[in-house]
Amino acid sequence: MTRGYAGKFLEIDLSIGSIREISFPDNVLRDYIGGRGLAAKILWDRLGEKWETVDPFAPENILLVLTGPLTGFIPGTKVCISGKSPQSNGMIGSTVAGEFGVDLKCAGYDGLIVTGRSEKPSYIFICDSQVEIKDATSIWGRRARETVKFLVKRSVEEIKTFRSNYGEVKEPSILYIGPAGENKTRVAAVVAKYVHGAGYGGYGGVMGSKNLKAIVVKGFGPLPEVYDRDEVVRLFNEFSRRNFEIEGFRRWGTGGGGYRFGAETSSEPIRNWQEEWHNMESFKGEEFDNYWVKKYWGGLRLSSYMFKTCYH
Repeated sequence: MTRGYAGKFLEIDLSIGSIREISFPDNVLRDYIGGRGLAAKILWDRLGEKWETVDPFAPENILLVLTGPLTGFIPGTKVCISGKSPQSNGMIGSTVAGEFGVDLKCAGYDGLIVTGRSEKPSYIFICDSQVEIKDATSIWGRRARETVKFLVKRSVEEIKTFRSNYGEVKEPSILYIGPAGENKTRVAAVVAKYVHGAGYGGYGGVMGSKNLKAIVVKGFGPLPEVYDRDEVVRLFNEFSRRNFEIEGFRRWGTGGGGYRFGAETSSEPIRNWQEEWHNMESFKGEEFDNYWVKKYWGGLRLSSYMFKTCYH
């Protein structure tokens, strides 16, 4: 089996409540590497011939939550959310940071393939091999803090029944939507924690169309085996060291990639993801103007944050 993968995916049909494990051949995992690559393969195989007629908010659209072989092995880990986008009618790989990908892999799964539409608001609960579709009626309409607090409390109580001898249980990882997604807004994000979001593509609206409020996962197993553990550790440390030495990233953050991501790697949303390349010199970090503003959030004063804007 290809190293870095758990080798199993969960396919969940919300319309009939079915849950099954599937796998992909090693050659597919190698040819379509990572969340975006595998998402393109799955969507083409299942929806490609009828793509133009598929309504992104219809039950036949597929919600994909996928990891890649490096998930959990390099600093900073993300999952890719994909499907037919209600924002562009194309396929977008929208990523969100957090522990969800690591928890999913430690539960024994590389990704989720969600189809259909639940009759009532629901959420998916995963704790290792324990996978259930649960009632989310009581949190439908709730915003971030209420949703997360409810799901953490409820899930930790349930996890303790499976792991009664484990000791203190750390909160599970959660992907969820708010009222925007529930109302099928075409730009709604899929959210993790309070402020992390897969913001491209409107996949929060896809979750809402499926009556899917959240996905909760907690994994107690190890990460998948790698080919050379010592080399992975060495590369992990080298990756961290080099990141601290990158002057442009330290100075400009991710905003400094505004030119390079489009012009050099063709990986930036252009014309609402209709294209991914641009050659706008004014998007370079050195063309940005820095200024300071004070932010207030929830009545609490936060420290000043630096924002960037283009001269043009």
